[in-house]
Amino acid sequence: MPTTPDENLSERHHDRSRRRPRARITHSTRTDPAAQPRRGRALAGATLAAALAAALLVPVPALAGPVHAVGDAPASTTAHGAGEPGTVRGDLPNGGHYVLVTPEWWNGTVLVWNPGYGGGGSDPSAGPSEELVDWLVERGYALAGTSSAEGGWAVEGLLENQPLVMDAVRDRLGEPEDVIAWGSSMGGLTSVAALEQHADLIDAALPLCGSVAGAIPMLNGSLDGTFALRMLLAPGDARLQLVNISDEAERQAAFREVLDAAQATPEGRARIALAASLAQIPTWTQADDERPGRRDWAAQQDQLYRAFMFGVVSPRQPLEDRAGGNFSWNVGVDYTKALAGSENATLVRTLYRQAGLSLDRDLETLADAERISADPEAVAYMQRNATPTGGIDGPVLTLHETGDTAPTVTQARTYADRVRENGDESLLRQAFVDRPGHCAYADAEIAVLVEALQQRLDTGRWGSTAKPSHLNRAADRIARRDGLDRGGSFASVRPDPMNRPERGPAPEAVSHQGMLDGERAYALHQPADWNGDLVVMPGRDDLTGVTAQWLAEQGYGTIGYELSDGWDLVLDEANAEAAVETFEQLAGDADDVVVAGRSQGGLTTRIVADAAPEWLAGSLPMCGGGAGAISTWNYKLDTAFALRELVDPDSAMQIQGIEDRVAELQAMNDLVALADSTDAGRARAVLAAALSKIPAVDPETGQDIRRGQLEARIDRYIEHLPFAMGSHVRAGYEQTVGGTFSWNTGVDYRRELQRSGRWAEVNQAYREAGLSLSEDLRTLDRADRLSADPETVRLVEQTATFTGELEAPVLSLHTTGDGAGTTADDAAYRSTVTAAGSARQLRQTFVASEGHCTFTPAEEAAALTALFDRIETGRWPSTAPRQLDRLAARVDADSDLDLGVSRFTSGDAPGQPARMWDVRNWGDYRG
Repeated sequence: MPTTPDENLSERHHDRSRRRPRARITHSTRTDPAAQPRRGRALAGATLAAALAAALLVPVPALAGPVHAVGDAPASTTAHGAGEPGTVRGDLPNGGHYVLVTPEWWNGTVLVWNPGYGGGGSDPSAGPSEELVDWLVERGYALAGTSSAEGGWAVEGLLENQPLVMDAVRDRLGEPEDVIAWGSSMGGLTSVAALEQHADLIDAALPLCGSVAGAIPMLNGSLDGTFALRMLLAPGDARLQLVNISDEAERQAAFREVLDAAQATPEGRARIALAASLAQIPTWTQADDERPGRRDWAAQQDQLYRAFMFGVVSPRQPLEDRAGGNFSWNVGVDYTKALAGSENATLVRTLYRQAGLSLDRDLETLADAERISADPEAVAYMQRNATPTGGIDGPVLTLHETGDTAPTVTQARTYADRVRENGDESLLRQAFVDRPGHCAYADAEIAVLVEALQQRLDTGRWGSTAKPSHLNRAADRIARRDGLDRGGSFASVRPDPMNRPERGPAPEAVSHQGMLDGERAYALHQPADWNGDLVVMPGRDDLTGVTAQWLAEQGYGTIGYELSDGWDLVLDEANAEAAVETFEQLAGDADDVVVAGRSQGGLTTRIVADAAPEWLAGSLPMCGGGAGAISTWNYKLDTAFALRELVDPDSAMQIQGIEDRVAELQAMNDLVALADSTDAGRARAVLAAALSKIPAVDPETGQDIRRGQLEARIDRYIEHLPFAMGSHVRAGYEQTVGGTFSWNTGVDYRRELQRSGRWAEVNQAYREAGLSLSEDLRTLDRADRLSADPETVRLVEQTATFTGELEAPVLSLHTTGDGAGTTADDAAYRSTVTAAGSARQLRQTFVASEGHCTFTPAEEAAALTALFDRIETGRWPSTAPRQLDRLAARVDADSDLDLGVSRFTSGDAPGQPARMWDVRNWGDYRG
């Protein structure tokens, strides 16, 4: 809607002192702990001493030493020192619970134990066994343990407990030198998640039998197994709920029933083997059994059957209740490919052959079955609580059994892959014992890992401490010397990767439509393979063009929006920012944002670039107002004024202060037709065209028509004159800004003609028509001139002309045959930018084409590619016409779309820009 001059001046005044450079996204650089063997830290958050002192502390039988409340013994003020040994239990402010076991002499390290599935209760443990806790306390370790206020999948509460427990530790012992998060099963997952989420508190992690790849991959593997079992054995049994569980007990009983019945037949046993293998259950899972022989198919299948309920039909309802919905999916999963990569593939094929079943047919059944999608909010919850990213700042030492089923050992491989992808592989070591079972570790096995991790913290190097041979010798020594249970042997193992390592579903394309400010329509699209960059397209609110399709094909996010009626450029600029905000709300934050508009959208793009919002990475203005609105509409006024005064002074064309848009358009078209009807009128059209530098380009070739072909050139001038005068646009713009903003008071048209570089051509046209150019110029001098409203001029110059101060790169694109806004505008823009000291941010490109904004998609795609190259590298690629043509050809060859030809050329135009007006002129007009 129209705005008043006062409102616009207050909203859009270019106060250069308030310009801010664009805030770029940066990534923190991690410090290699090898360079800093030990690190101290101030624990995050305010101490909770007062809250803990007031909490109810419940005395219980001690694991090691007498029981004391927090305030009973004086706190040590140093990391190493003597303190009264004992065990403290208490409640945390969030409803959780803790235990703290302190040694007689503290070595400065605290081990924080996190429990496995359940994780609730008011009686948390300080470690996996009393014997190991005693052993560690004797060696100077302080041990803390925590439990959540609620049981079940308690990861969220346990993660919340970490800083609260450490406040209790600090209150009693002082600042620790090292804090190690450890735990088993779900507690192992909590430990690595705590290292990621509380890096300021936790120095290292020791996850034992932990689902370190996270809840999402673990339960996706479970879904794969239950999905296959149901689809192949009981597709119509509604009790076999796969997700969105309503009754976990009924579900478990139903799966048990179907599983047991299937195990009684060869066909059922084959299908159980397939389902278990898709869940990546190993073939040695029972601790009381010998490892099945390599070709003992029956024994291997029996192991899969016996592990199925515990390893595959995992309790899902408690996790879904926490997440608020289903967080598992199998959309797009190729089960044929998953089986082919399984080490159990030969087993499954053999059992199918023995049962007389067609494996291919069963795999087709799975492929054709309706798939399951996840609830995005539930996925997000499980990503937080917890599906680790693998981004770590401290050492991690994991321990797994090769025959574990909850989680499977494949989780170790996926976690290692994530750590490596984050560049942190030097911080990770993984240990394995080659046996079945879940968390069935001996105390000596765990003790030796604590020693190895402590050495890594002390020295900054792993050395050989985490190698199987060293671990076995050290465990033997501890067992002989200290009497801890020894267990089995550490082994060198490289697990298979998980079939489903994803932290979230494969992204789907996001598309939205709606309204921005001023009831302007928008459309946005985020492709499924979004590359993180966003292109804002003023004036393209439907995103149906080939360029928009190419951007989606290349992975760019796009949002296009409808431009204002009446050239409300303040609204158009504001909607560029609103478009960015809308995209980020609906599709996600962008890495780099580029604005790319044509015509009115091109002028909007330049205005956004000049305003330099901090979110802007670059701009691609196309065929849009490089001289700024004052200059553009002044030279358009010159053209209309000369044509009217020389061809028909009695014409009804008002030029400015337009009251009746329809009548003005009719008068303008009548005047052009009258000029074209006589030799004298055509000659005078050449003069009018020169004042706005209308080009004369061959529509077929895109090349400039030779000077000797005067009549052909005049034909092009006549064709473009209505667009060059632009009364149809001026009328709406005047209404929007509330007055007239163009003038020719004081203009010397002889001088303007000389500056145009067209004097010779105009003089030739006048001679051939038998007219006197000097007399016509005197006529213009004598004619009544047009003035503007100074307040409106002030508004337009501050909302639609330029300072030239560019904080982000600008690459412009212009057709050489554009009569609505000529390439001289680019010369004006270059002058403004150069005067502001921003020339290094600007490149200008031109296309040999007749008409306004007649670019091919190949040309727009090449320009966008070059601009993003500049943004990414910080250096401009070559924008020479030949190089851009080659770039366009490559872009077209790489696309499935037909992007068309490329016609880049030099854009130099003779003469000087017409009636320039930029920041150097602001406030000069007096009326």
